[in-house]
Amino acid sequence: MAEGKKSSVIANYYRNSIEFTPLVNYRVLRAGHIVTSPNFVVKRDSVAGHEFILSLHGSGWVEIEGKTFKVRAGQLVWLPVRLTHGHYPAKDDPWEIQWIRVDGEKLNNFMNFLDIETNPIFDPRDQIKVAAIFSEILLQMPLRDFSADLRSEICITELILIMLNSRSGENIKSANHMHKSLHRLISHVQSHYSDEWSIEGFLRYCQVSKSQLFHLFNTTFHQSPMKWLKSYRMSQARRLLVETTDSITEVGQQVGYNDPLHFSRDFRLLNGMPPSEFRKKEKLTHR
Repeated sequence: MAEGKKSSVIANYYRNSIEFTPLVNYRVLRAGHIVTSPNFVVKRDSVAGHEFILSLHGSGWVEIEGKTFKVRAGQLVWLPVRLTHGHYPAKDDPWEIQWIRVDGEKLNNFMNFLDIETNPIFDPRDQIKVAAIFSEILLQMPLRDFSADLRSEICITELILIMLNSRSGENIKSANHMHKSLHRLISHVQSHYSDEWSIEGFLRYCQVSKSQLFHLFNTTFHQSPMKWLKSYRMSQARRLLVETTDSITEVGQQVGYNDPLHFSRDFRLLNGMPPSEFRKKEKLTHR
């Protein structure tokens, strides 16, 4: 329940989960920007998804299963809203917040990995970048097309990476050096996904043992390293098929496939249709 007679709602967007293309992993269901009054209160038993809250100015409190956490300006909150939860501003310094509610089957894995129920507050090293990510998602929310869904998904991925990185000095469930190695590897691969990659290449860059590498990917993504790489390449291929007029062969080459038949086969296996059919369907849907 929300109360706040003098609160100023700057933006408020809502989307139903069925409105999204099924090809994205993360769906931003709600997003908003509000300047709160001292009396603004949100308390709920359970809703779908996960909420990320950014305190732009002022301070406030979040509650999870009866436990209370203070939030300062510039801090980022992961609120597991499937649990009993709430949030409200400090009476003497009411906050201005941007917030997004995200749904995705792998978010629970990240939540457990980061021990969110007992430690939901993050101090991002680059607050300007975090604010830019929230602003970009708010810009994409009213567009409601495949490109907007994909851009929002990329923003959520970047936000999760920032949260992972901000915990690099803390004792979370995985060892610190393994955690930093995974973040470094993922960031590098996402910038060089068209390069030739192998398990040996992952190991050289990540500098962990083979068993540790597979453990990190299985606990974080529920995929092996190479399956994760293939999924990421295909997400980029879907984007290129919609946003460019490049040939199927050129798209395949840009995401690391020198053999167009191999690219088309993998694309069909992961997306249920060949790349040419996917391009035609998406452009008809969103023209």
